[in-house]
Amino acid sequence: MAIISFQSHVVAGYVGNSAAVFVLQRLGREVFALPTILLSHHPGHGGAEGGPIPSALMARLLAGLETRGGLSRCEAVISGYLGTGETAQTVCTILARIRATRRDGIYLCDPVLGDDGRTYVSDDVVAAVKGLALLADIITPNAYELSLLSGHDLTNRAGALRAMRAVQGLGPSIVMLTSFSGGDTPETAIDVMVVDRDLAWRLTIPKLQRKFSGAGDLLASLFLHFWLPDRNTAFALAAACSALREVLLETVTQNADELSLIAAQNRMVSPSVQFTAEIIV
Repeated sequence: MAIISFQSHVVAGYVGNSAAVFVLQRLGREVFALPTILLSHHPGHGGAEGGPIPSALMARLLAGLETRGGLSRCEAVISGYLGTGETAQTVCTILARIRATRRDGIYLCDPVLGDDGRTYVSDDVVAAVKGLALLADIITPNAYELSLLSGHDLTNRAGALRAMRAVQGLGPSIVMLTSFSGGDTPETAIDVMVVDRDLAWRLTIPKLQRKFSGAGDLLASLFLHFWLPDRNTAFALAAACSALREVLLETVTQNADELSLIAAQNRMVSPSVQFTAEIIV
Protein backbone atom coordinates (compact mmCIF):
# COMPACT_ATOMS: atom_id res chain seq x y z
CA MET A 1 0.00 0.00 0.00
CA ALA A 2 1.06 3.58 -0.63
CA ILE A 3 1.29 6.86 1.22
CA ILE A 4 0.28 10.07 -0.53
CA SER A 5 2.41 12.97 0.66
CA PHE A 6 1.48 16.65 0.27
CA GLN A 7 4.63 18.58 1.17
CA SER A 8 7.12 21.10 -0.16
CA HIS A 9 9.75 20.10 -2.70
CA VAL A 10 13.19 21.64 -3.10
CA VAL A 11 15.49 21.20 -6.07
CA ALA A 12 18.50 20.98 -3.76
CA GLY A 13 18.41 19.86 -0.15
CA TYR A 14 16.32 17.69 2.14
CA VAL A 15 13.14 19.20 3.54
CA GLY A 16 9.48 18.33 2.99
CA ASN A 17 8.95 15.69 0.33
CA SER A 18 12.60 15.97 -0.65
CA ALA A 19 13.37 14.32 2.69
CA ALA A 20 10.25 12.25 3.35
CA VAL A 21 10.02 10.48 0.00
CA PHE A 22 13.57 9.12 0.02
CA VAL A 23 13.29 7.96 3.62
CA LEU A 24 9.94 6.24 3.16
CA GLN A 25 11.10 4.56 -0.04
CA ARG A 26 14.35 3.46 1.61
CA LEU A 27 12.22 1.83 4.31
CA GLY A 28 10.14 0.00 1.70
CA ARG A 29 7.14 2.29 1.28
CA GLU A 30 5.51 3.29 -1.98
CA VAL A 31 4.99 7.06 -1.98
CA PHE A 32 2.94 9.33 -4.21
CA ALA A 33 4.59 12.73 -3.78
CA LEU A 34 2.46 15.82 -4.42
CA PRO A 35 4.46 19.07 -4.20
CA THR A 36 2.64 21.94 -2.53
CA ILE A 37 5.40 24.41 -3.34
CA LEU A 38 8.50 24.12 -5.52
CA LEU A 39 11.62 25.98 -4.40
CA SER A 40 15.25 25.97 -5.44
CA HIS A 41 16.31 25.30 -1.83
CA HIS A 42 15.26 25.88 1.76
CA PRO A 43 14.37 29.56 2.29
CA GLY A 44 16.49 29.64 5.43
CA HIS A 45 19.61 29.66 3.25
CA GLY A 46 18.50 32.89 1.56
CA GLY A 47 17.90 33.58 -2.12
CA ALA A 48 15.36 30.79 -2.67
CA GLU A 49 13.38 30.96 -5.93
CA GLY A 50 10.12 29.27 -6.86
CA GLY A 51 6.59 29.31 -5.58
CA PRO A 52 3.41 27.43 -4.68
CA ILE A 53 1.91 24.84 -7.01
CA PRO A 54 -1.41 26.22 -8.38
CA SER A 55 -4.41 24.33 -7.02
CA ALA A 56 -5.69 23.69 -10.56
CA LEU A 57 -2.43 21.97 -11.50
CA MET A 58 -2.47 19.90 -8.33
CA ALA A 59 -6.03 18.82 -9.10
CA ARG A 60 -4.95 17.69 -12.59
CA LEU A 61 -2.03 15.74 -11.17
CA LEU A 62 -4.32 13.96 -8.75
CA ALA A 63 -6.89 13.28 -11.48
CA GLY A 64 -4.15 11.67 -13.53
CA LEU A 65 -3.06 9.59 -10.56
CA GLU A 66 -6.65 8.45 -10.06
CA THR A 67 -6.94 7.24 -13.66
CA ARG A 68 -4.16 4.78 -12.84
CA GLY A 69 -5.90 3.57 -9.70
CA GLY A 70 -3.41 5.32 -7.46
CA LEU A 71 -5.83 6.44 -4.78
CA SER A 72 -7.20 2.93 -4.32
CA ARG A 73 -3.70 1.83 -3.31
CA CYS A 74 -3.29 4.49 -0.61
CA GLU A 75 -3.56 3.59 3.07
CA ALA A 76 -2.41 6.95 4.44
CA VAL A 77 -2.12 10.65 3.68
CA ILE A 78 0.49 12.98 5.11
CA SER A 79 0.47 16.75 4.74
CA GLY A 80 3.20 19.19 5.67
CA TYR A 81 3.95 22.68 4.38
CA LEU A 82 0.89 23.75 2.38
CA GLY A 83 2.12 26.77 0.42
CA THR A 84 -1.40 28.24 0.22
CA GLY A 85 -4.62 27.79 2.14
CA GLU A 86 -6.30 26.42 -1.00
CA THR A 87 -4.13 23.32 -0.81
CA ALA A 88 -5.99 22.25 2.32
CA GLN A 89 -9.17 21.75 0.29
CA THR A 90 -7.29 19.43 -2.06
CA VAL A 91 -6.04 17.43 0.92
CA CYS A 92 -9.61 17.21 2.26
CA THR A 93 -10.94 16.02 -1.10
CA ILE A 94 -8.35 13.29 -1.49
CA LEU A 95 -8.73 12.18 2.10
CA ALA A 96 -12.50 11.86 1.64
CA ARG A 97 -12.03 9.74 -1.49
CA ILE A 98 -9.59 7.43 0.25
CA ARG A 99 -11.76 7.05 3.35
CA ALA A 100 -14.79 6.32 1.16
CA THR A 101 -13.13 3.06 0.14
CA ARG A 102 -10.86 2.49 3.17
CA ARG A 103 -12.58 3.35 6.43
CA ASP A 104 -9.26 2.88 8.20
CA GLY A 105 -7.41 5.33 5.92
CA ILE A 106 -5.00 7.32 8.09
CA TYR A 107 -4.24 11.03 7.89
CA LEU A 108 -1.14 12.52 9.51
CA CYS A 109 -1.09 16.31 9.63
CA ASP A 110 2.30 17.92 10.18
CA PRO A 111 1.09 21.47 10.94
CA VAL A 112 3.96 23.47 9.48
CA LEU A 113 3.19 26.97 10.76
CA GLY A 114 6.31 28.35 12.43
CA ASP A 115 9.03 27.84 15.00
CA ASP A 116 11.03 29.69 17.64
CA GLY A 117 8.16 32.02 18.49
CA ARG A 118 7.50 33.08 14.90
CA THR A 119 4.75 32.21 12.42
CA TYR A 120 6.16 32.00 8.89
CA VAL A 121 3.00 31.23 6.91
CA SER A 122 0.04 33.44 5.98
CA ASP A 123 -3.12 33.76 8.04
CA ASP A 124 -5.10 31.71 5.51
CA VAL A 125 -2.63 28.84 5.86
CA VAL A 126 -2.93 28.99 9.66
CA ALA A 127 -6.71 28.81 9.33
CA ALA A 128 -6.45 25.98 6.81
CA VAL A 129 -4.16 23.93 9.04
CA LYS A 130 -6.50 24.39 11.99
CA GLY A 131 -9.25 22.97 9.79
CA LEU A 132 -7.11 20.01 8.77
CA ALA A 133 -6.36 19.27 12.42
CA LEU A 134 -10.04 18.40 12.88
CA LEU A 135 -9.69 15.61 10.30
CA ALA A 136 -6.33 14.22 11.38
CA ASP A 137 -5.72 10.89 13.05
CA ILE A 138 -2.18 11.96 13.95
CA ILE A 139 -0.79 15.48 14.30
CA THR A 140 2.88 16.33 14.82
CA PRO A 141 3.45 19.94 15.94
CA ASN A 142 6.64 21.44 17.28
CA ALA A 143 6.39 23.41 20.54
CA TYR A 144 5.46 26.70 18.88
CA GLU A 145 2.85 25.07 16.67
CA LEU A 146 1.38 23.20 19.64
CA SER A 147 1.00 26.46 21.54
CA LEU A 148 -0.61 28.11 18.50
CA LEU A 149 -3.09 25.27 17.98
CA SER A 150 -3.97 24.76 21.64
CA GLY A 151 -3.88 28.33 22.93
CA HIS A 152 -1.75 27.11 25.85
CA ASP A 153 1.61 28.44 27.00
CA LEU A 154 4.22 25.68 27.21
CA THR A 155 6.47 26.30 30.20
CA ASN A 156 7.05 22.78 31.51
CA ARG A 157 6.30 19.15 30.75
CA ALA A 158 2.93 19.19 32.52
CA GLY A 159 1.88 22.24 30.53
CA ALA A 160 2.98 20.59 27.30
CA LEU A 161 0.93 17.52 28.14
CA ARG A 162 -2.15 19.65 28.83
CA ALA A 163 -1.70 21.40 25.49
CA MET A 164 -1.38 18.06 23.72
CA ARG A 165 -4.61 16.82 25.31
CA ALA A 166 -6.31 20.07 24.27
CA VAL A 167 -5.30 19.53 20.63
CA GLN A 168 -6.34 15.91 20.90
CA GLY A 169 -9.78 17.18 21.88
CA LEU A 170 -10.06 18.80 18.45
CA GLY A 171 -10.06 15.39 16.77
CA PRO A 172 -6.66 13.67 16.40
CA SER A 173 -6.25 10.37 18.23
CA ILE A 174 -2.49 10.88 18.48
CA VAL A 175 -0.53 14.07 19.13
CA MET A 176 3.26 14.00 18.90
CA LEU A 177 5.21 17.00 20.20
CA THR A 178 8.31 16.73 18.04
CA SER A 179 10.67 18.82 20.18
CA PHE A 180 10.30 20.52 23.53
CA SER A 181 12.62 22.20 26.02
CA GLY A 182 10.62 23.20 29.07
CA GLY A 183 11.65 24.46 32.46
CA ASP A 184 11.97 20.89 33.75
CA THR A 185 13.67 19.45 30.67
CA PRO A 186 17.39 18.88 31.33
CA GLU A 187 19.45 21.65 29.72
CA THR A 188 21.44 19.11 27.74
CA ALA A 189 18.38 17.34 26.32
CA ILE A 190 15.14 17.75 24.40
CA ASP A 191 11.85 15.97 24.96
CA VAL A 192 9.76 14.24 22.32
CA MET A 193 6.30 13.42 23.65
CA VAL A 194 3.30 11.50 22.33
CA VAL A 195 -0.23 11.03 23.61
CA ASP A 196 -2.87 8.67 22.31
CA ARG A 197 -6.36 7.97 23.61
CA ASP A 198 -5.06 5.91 26.53
CA LEU A 199 -1.51 6.82 27.49
CA ALA A 200 1.34 9.30 27.08
CA TRP A 201 5.03 8.67 26.51
CA ARG A 202 8.21 10.71 26.52
CA LEU A 203 11.71 10.30 25.14
CA THR A 204 14.42 12.56 26.50
CA ILE A 205 17.23 12.75 23.98
CA PRO A 206 20.68 14.35 24.24
CA LYS A 207 20.59 17.76 22.59
CA LEU A 208 22.76 18.50 19.58
CA GLN A 209 23.84 22.14 19.63
CA ARG A 210 22.56 23.19 16.23
CA LYS A 211 19.39 23.51 14.16
CA PHE A 212 18.40 20.97 11.52
CA SER A 213 16.06 22.05 8.72
CA GLY A 214 13.78 19.17 7.76
CA ALA A 215 14.14 17.22 11.00
CA GLY A 216 10.45 17.66 11.84
CA ASP A 217 9.40 16.58 8.33
CA LEU A 218 11.58 13.51 8.68
CA LEU A 219 10.34 12.61 12.16
CA ALA A 220 6.69 12.80 11.10
CA SER A 221 7.30 10.49 8.15
CA LEU A 222 9.30 8.03 10.22
CA PHE A 223 6.62 7.94 12.91
CA LEU A 224 3.91 7.19 10.33
CA HIS A 225 6.01 4.42 8.77
CA PHE A 226 6.64 2.67 12.07
CA TRP A 227 3.10 3.19 13.37
CA LEU A 228 1.13 1.89 10.40
CA PRO A 229 1.82 -1.88 10.65
CA ASP A 230 0.68 -2.50 14.25
CA ARG A 231 -0.64 0.91 15.42
CA ASN A 232 1.84 0.71 18.32
CA THR A 233 2.39 4.29 19.45
CA ALA A 234 5.23 3.71 21.92
CA PHE A 235 7.16 1.58 19.43
CA ALA A 236 6.68 4.10 16.63
CA LEU A 237 7.93 6.94 18.84
CA ALA A 238 11.05 5.06 19.88
CA ALA A 239 11.85 3.69 16.42
CA ALA A 240 11.32 7.04 14.69
CA CYS A 241 13.52 8.91 17.16
CA SER A 242 16.23 6.25 16.94
CA ALA A 243 16.31 6.50 13.14
CA LEU A 244 16.22 10.30 13.14
CA ARG A 245 19.05 10.46 15.65
CA GLU A 246 21.34 8.58 13.25
CA VAL A 247 20.60 11.08 10.48
CA LEU A 248 21.30 14.04 12.75
CA LEU A 249 24.56 12.54 14.03
CA GLU A 250 25.74 11.90 10.48
CA THR A 251 24.82 15.47 9.54
CA VAL A 252 26.98 16.75 12.40
CA THR A 253 29.83 14.46 11.35
CA GLN A 254 29.62 15.76 7.78
CA ASN A 255 29.33 19.37 9.04
CA ALA A 256 26.55 19.70 6.46
CA ASP A 257 24.00 22.49 6.18
CA GLU A 258 21.39 19.98 4.96
CA LEU A 259 20.39 16.63 6.43
CA SER A 260 22.94 14.01 5.34
CA LEU A 261 20.27 11.53 4.30
CA ILE A 262 22.25 9.72 1.63
CA ALA A 263 25.29 9.21 3.83
CA ALA A 264 23.11 8.23 6.80
CA GLN A 265 20.71 5.87 5.06
CA ASN A 266 22.22 2.62 6.35
CA ARG A 267 22.57 4.04 9.86
CA MET A 268 18.94 5.14 9.73
CA VAL A 269 17.73 1.66 8.79
CA SER A 270 19.81 -0.01 11.54
CA PRO A 271 20.32 2.50 14.38
CA SER A 272 23.23 1.89 16.73
CA VAL A 273 21.10 2.98 19.70
CA GLN A 274 17.48 1.96 20.15
CA PHE A 275 15.56 4.34 22.38
CA THR A 276 12.77 3.18 24.68
CA ALA A 277 9.76 5.38 25.34
CA GLU A 278 8.87 6.11 28.97
CA ILE A 279 5.22 6.05 30.02
CA ILE A 280 4.45 9.33 31.76
CA VAL A 281 0.73 8.99 32.49
